[in-house]
Amino acid sequence: MSGLVFYYYNRLPCAAFNVLEAAIKLNGEHSIITEFDEFRIDAYVLADSTTSRIVAIDFDNTITADVDFYLDLIDAYRNRDWEPVVCTLRDNDDENLIEIHDKLHDAGIRVYTTDGKKKRAFMLHEGISVGMWIDDYFPGITQFGTPLLLRNGIEY
Repeated sequence: MSGLVFYYYNRLPCAAFNVLEAAIKLNGEHSIITEFDEFRIDAYVLADSTTSRIVAIDFDNTITADVDFYLDLIDAYRNRDWEPVVCTLRDNDDENLIEIHDKLHDAGIRVYTTDGKKKRAFMLHEGISVGMWIDDYFPGITQFGTPLLLRNGIEY
């Protein structure tokens, strides 16, 4: 497997990013860039709430890009008192949930399926504030031009 490229650009400190950065260094195959280049980026790391201890990780083309790495990352977050969750654009049918839980070896992670709705609005509607997003498709999280994207260096 070739290394994944994670994009992270945020001027404010983000403790959740520090966990990801340590996991990437430990893995040794993946890397982080701070320059927005959509053709090189495999996963966008977007800092959101400064008070939330929830890290929302996408499933398709994110977790599935390197399941073993993400299982280790989920453990790393849990060991540091963060709550990793899966947030996907998929719909909430049994087949989808079974596939996700099987791929994650029943890691006991909460899974949120938005049925194609923007993830950030969906989670806020559920009463869940996310501290950091890890996702291959930032338009699935929020609308273009929102403060979340601008704070994270995406002026798309």
